[in-house]
Amino acid sequence: MNDKATSVLEHLVELKRRLFRVSIVAVLFIGIAVVNFSSIFEQFTSDSRELIEAAGGDIIQLTLTEAWVAAAKLAVMVGLTASFPYFLWEMSRFFRPGLKSTERKYVYLLIPAALISFAVGAAFAYVILIPRLFEFMLKFQGRLAVPQITAASVVSMTVGIVFWLGTIFELPILMFLLAKIGLLNSKWLKTKRRWVILLAFIFGAAVTPTDPVSQVIVAIPVMLLFEIGMLLVRFAERGRDE
Repeated sequence: MNDKATSVLEHLVELKRRLFRVSIVAVLFIGIAVVNFSSIFEQFTSDSRELIEAAGGDIIQLTLTEAWVAAAKLAVMVGLTASFPYFLWEMSRFFRPGLKSTERKYVYLLIPAALISFAVGAAFAYVILIPRLFEFMLKFQGRLAVPQITAASVVSMTVGIVFWLGTIFELPILMFLLAKIGLLNSKWLKTKRRWVILLAFIFGAAVTPTDPVSQVIVAIPVMLLFEIGMLLVRFAERGRDE
């Protein structure tokens, strides 16, 4: 076996070892979350439950195990989310030997920035957007019927909105990375501003299809994130030129 093949095999062995450690941590966090699935479910749905009960309704289950399955799925997702920073740390350590000193600096800055950005987006969705959306939908449809909403639908809707808002808050970092490797430039982005505004409102409509105010609440941060991304793109361009 030649040296190149040996080196590849050693890297694969190291990657396998790191992923094994990640899986152990993930199982540990998932186990802790599943043990506490009831309290996690209650905390996660507390605001939604208050709004539903205020409208004269309740969170219900249509099958014997629906609420338990929804709570267990939520606990698993919480466990995976909690273990994700460790996954990023292990991957950064794996790729570290092949990176230049300047590239390492960006990795150690961008990983915390990505985690913080996702957390801010998720908090924005959970604290501001979801209560507003539930309140609107319950008031709008409360004239038609008494709200009896399943546990699975509450979890699915809440998790979906939290995930997509957390993901879209990564936009500036993605723009910076693409600019850093030369796939984006500020001149081209300037010509696409009108399209970004349109896409921001389309994204808002996709995430909150029934409430026009919530759509605006989503669209405005997306446009602001694009402008922050523009600043980071210009910064990346200056770094490439130096």
